[in-house]
Amino acid sequence: MRVQRRKYRFRIINASNARFYSFSLDNGLHFVQIGSDSFYLERPISLKRILVAPSEIIDVIIDFSKSKSRHIVLENSANFPYPDGDSVDDINKKVMKFIVGKRHLKDNAKVPSKLAQVEKLKITKETKTRSIVLYEFDSFTGEPTHLLINFKQFTDPVTEQPKNGTTEVWQIINLTPDNHPFHVHLAGFQVLGQQKIKNLDELSECVVQHNNVEPCQIEKYLDGVPEPPPPNEAGWKNVFKMKPSYVTTIILRFALPSGQPFPFDPTGEPGYTYHCHVSPRLSFSLYNFWFYAVKRKVN
Repeated sequence: MRVQRRKYRFRIINASNARFYSFSLDNGLHFVQIGSDSFYLERPISLKRILVAPSEIIDVIIDFSKSKSRHIVLENSANFPYPDGDSVDDINKKVMKFIVGKRHLKDNAKVPSKLAQVEKLKITKETKTRSIVLYEFDSFTGEPTHLLINFKQFTDPVTEQPKNGTTEVWQIINLTPDNHPFHVHLAGFQVLGQQKIKNLDELSECVVQHNNVEPCQIEKYLDGVPEPPPPNEAGWKNVFKMKPSYVTTIILRFALPSGQPFPFDPTGEPGYTYHCHVSPRLSFSLYNFWFYAVKRKVN
């Protein structure tokens, strides 16, 4: 892409089936991130590297007037599968080249210091909590075959029926070896934190035995202090990366981010889904994708 020496705004969606991208510019130029998924950040954030999961969206500004070189390569350094798969090589790490013009142009565009007010959702005694388990099944040879959410298939009856306008807390328990981008349709959410799981095999055995995490007392398997989300993902989200062997806690409000009701009836068919955009490691197929999507309705 040929660019002039001025600011450009890029809205990037990771439309890959399963590949994560850790983007950087090979000459050290920074991204200024202003949006994540469907939402503006509260303030712009300058980053040398941005990790983008499948289905995740980032809104960034690149100021090419600050480039000291005329050729810039957008590179990816994320392993595949992410995070512990194969490293990129000299060919597939190169995503796109920018060719920067010679002349400096007058550029009156400014990035605002404040973008959008982000209301921080709060937990009250009325806030309902749900547990969501991601579990991967293997064949007798140890190869991954499929992943289920709460051990349900997409053809099973609706599992969650949150009330329109209410706020809920969900604990997503990732018992798989891979990072899974968790996508909630309809409702925006905020990430409260991520906490490492100890004694993972013991917890997994208990969850499989009961087909449910509730009897296993997840609290006794949580290790250390919860990690907050990175600053560029601390506002509203539709997609968030569920680290392997971690419990990620999110808070959702089943209304518009402003708190206003949906401008349509969210209780009708076909309902909405929450799901993951990556199937077990390299075995992606459309069948697997729908296999572990779970339906819910908002009453």
